[in-house]
Amino acid sequence: MSDLAVCLSRSCTTGWLDWIHGELWLAHDRLIRRRLGLGATVRNEYGPTVVAPLPSAPAASFDDEALLAGHPTNRVIRFDEVAAADLVRGSTCGALRVQMRDGRRHKLLWLNRDPAGHFLAGALPVALGGRVRVG
Repeated sequence: MSDLAVCLSRSCTTGWLDWIHGELWLAHDRLIRRRLGLGATVRNEYGPTVVAPLPSAPAASFDDEALLAGHPTNRVIRFDEVAAADLVRGSTCGALRVQMRDGRRHKLLWLNRDPAGHFLAGALPVALGGRVRVG
């Protein structure tokens, strides 16, 4: 993967109690979840929220510290800090459950009509090796 990050979904939440959608970006070294707002969530309906060609931006354009300080549901998941991950596809949404080396846990959910699950199924085994289970 290059130094570009690609937006895989604009329907990403951080769990079943988080109803506000966010963008899910895949960079060569991390996943980035950036919260959107209620208006974007309502406009997304049932997706898809991104279409080909997928939006892209330089990975270096994301200020991880500012993003994390911007809202409690924003996430930066660095691949080198992941202990284990499970990628699953449910009936209406895909999910990624991540256990970090320091004990923190993250959950990301997105609408199945977005391409996030497809791209993550290809990218995560390369980035994480045996630390990811794709089911």
